[in-house]
Amino acid sequence: MVIAFLASVILSLFATAVMSYISMAIPIGPWIAPTVVLLALGLFKVFSSYRPAAITRYSVLATCAASIGGITATGIGFSYPAIYFLSPSLFEQWLKQPLLFSSMLTGLAATAGALGIWFAHVLADQLIVRQQLAFPIGDLVYKMIAAHQSARKSLELIGGFLATTVFCALQDGIGVVKSILPKSFMLISTKKLGVLIIPALQFHFWPLLWAIGFVTGHVITLPLAVGAVAKIFVVDATNYVLFPTITNMDFVLAFCSGMVLAGTLQGFVGLPSALIQTVRSFFTTTKQRGVMATSFMRHKRLLIEGIVIIGLVVMYLWIMRFSFMAQSYLVLFTLIVSYQLAIIAGKIGLAPLGRFATFVMVPAMFLFRIDVVQIIIIATFVEICGGVVADALFGLKMAQLGDISRDRLRRYQYLGLVISALSVGIIFWQLIVHFNLGSTELFAQKAQTRALLINVQSFDVWVLAIGVIFGLLLKYIKLNPALVLSGILMPLHLSIGLITGGLLTLLVNKKEEWYPLWSGIFAANSIWMLLRTLW
Repeated sequence: MVIAFLASVILSLFATAVMSYISMAIPIGPWIAPTVVLLALGLFKVFSSYRPAAITRYSVLATCAASIGGITATGIGFSYPAIYFLSPSLFEQWLKQPLLFSSMLTGLAATAGALGIWFAHVLADQLIVRQQLAFPIGDLVYKMIAAHQSARKSLELIGGFLATTVFCALQDGIGVVKSILPKSFMLISTKKLGVLIIPALQFHFWPLLWAIGFVTGHVITLPLAVGAVAKIFVVDATNYVLFPTITNMDFVLAFCSGMVLAGTLQGFVGLPSALIQTVRSFFTTTKQRGVMATSFMRHKRLLIEGIVIIGLVVMYLWIMRFSFMAQSYLVLFTLIVSYQLAIIAGKIGLAPLGRFATFVMVPAMFLFRIDVVQIIIIATFVEICGGVVADALFGLKMAQLGDISRDRLRRYQYLGLVISALSVGIIFWQLIVHFNLGSTELFAQKAQTRALLINVQSFDVWVLAIGVIFGLLLKYIKLNPALVLSGILMPLHLSIGLITGGLLTLLVNKKEEWYPLWSGIFAANSIWMLLRTLW
């Protein structure tokens, strides 16, 4: 038990730190659980002599704890940095007060995350037992744990980790030993072809990007490539020919704001009916089968827990100067969209956090008198809570498969949340101070996109209209507008790295067989980059 507790603490810190960086460095938040589970298995095999059944059980608990930390950091990284892009001077003042900065994030992470864990356990009977949703990430991770006796997978993980560590050391140097390997090389230099300007293209040796690209595969490869090409042949060319008086930066921001606006409007078209159906389905099921009533009658602790957590949420929102009506709106609609997110995650294993955060954020901008900080807190709160609900349900699915009691699992999930909440503020402060928001290393594209949506009224209306049309066209040809937008906004070398990883999947028959190797690569490069912030 002691080793399981210590592993949960260590891995929760690891997952929080890694996903804090990943969520601000690139616009994709991969589930950290597959990497964590391999590290957990390694820890238990090296530092304990437990039987295989015990290693499986403790690995599930440690992975579920750490995964909560990872998704909490992801929710913060996707939205909270938008405050910097909306009010740089205020954000800089916060950075000068590390205690204030970290305590604000601790309160946000603790309250939104606790609400998410509690709500996931309220929904467990309905979604996992009654509706028998698959929750594929939980199923996948449990199978990885169950196969921990495979020597081949262990060797692949260790090999990927060690090889990447050596590579990073040779690339960056250690102490007095200078770097040996280059960090990048030039593909082509800048070229001008009529109205087209082909920018300089560099290939960066960045294993972490290749690992993420490999795991996400074809999902990101084509959209990112389309976005990178569209930046040159559509966005920049239109700017040069039709709007020469507008700077390229202003044009790109306005064009992308139009794309964001198109996606938001499309989402709102189907939102009312979707939410009505969600609420109706929830209460119909409750009425027919007595799921909620039974849950509360059998688990009075869960009811008391919910009252305490909602009380803490209200207290935090009161400190952040939300009105009572705004507090009620945020809690109610966060639970509604979190329920919908749980259903989506249960079916396909994905959780579109940003989209649902926008659904809650935009109406609040018009219904209540709130400033930009409160607007971003709303979005971040929804992303954390919704993400934790989905992640906690993945853990509950693993507990079901491993015959682990829910009460025991819940204690470990809260442990992961506590470790994450206490550390995430310090980690974010350290990363932002070291790398600087908006830089190549910390581009924070998701947060920039949210800032664009809030500032949409300040851009040229015609450029906005062109962006809206382009966004609708992408939807019509069934390309993911959010990923295409990422390809437009991200520095080209980031897109090239992710695309490279995606293309590598074409060289193998079953990419899942290579996950241990790439998980080792991902873990090693993540740890190395975090250590760099301390040098």
